Amino acid sequence: MNNELIVVTPFPFIGKDERGTTAEILVDRQGKALSIFRKKDTVFGNHYHTGSVVTKNPEIFWLLHGELKFEYRHIENKEWIVVDAVAPVKIDIYPNVLHRVTAITDAYMLELNSLQEHIDDTKRKD
Repeated sequence: MNNELIVVTPFPFIGKDERGTTAEILVDRQGKALSIFRKKDTVFGNHYHTGSVVTKNPEIFWLLHGELKFEYRHIENKEWIVVDAVAPVKIDIYPNVLHRVTAITDAYMLELNSLQEHIDDTKRKD
């Protein structure tokens, strides 16, 4: 079992002034990305990925705007871990990590995989 279940990494700012901020991010995946907007108080996820699809090992989100609450646990564990993610951050979710997400505010993110890759590697846990 991987000791890291979810990793939240702030974007490295290279500039900040009265106009706003600039961050430099590494684009380390090619292909499609899902553009996802979630309204405040909505819940999504409640699934895990096996990692059999390369873009789900790990699953990567770029939270570009807003705040999300991640509840997660390895599928073999019963105890949930909770972490808040405040934009802008990169979120890595490793295989076999059951995760459900609540939008604390309106939130916008990019998920670095296609819809078909997501479908092919998603498992529901009751």
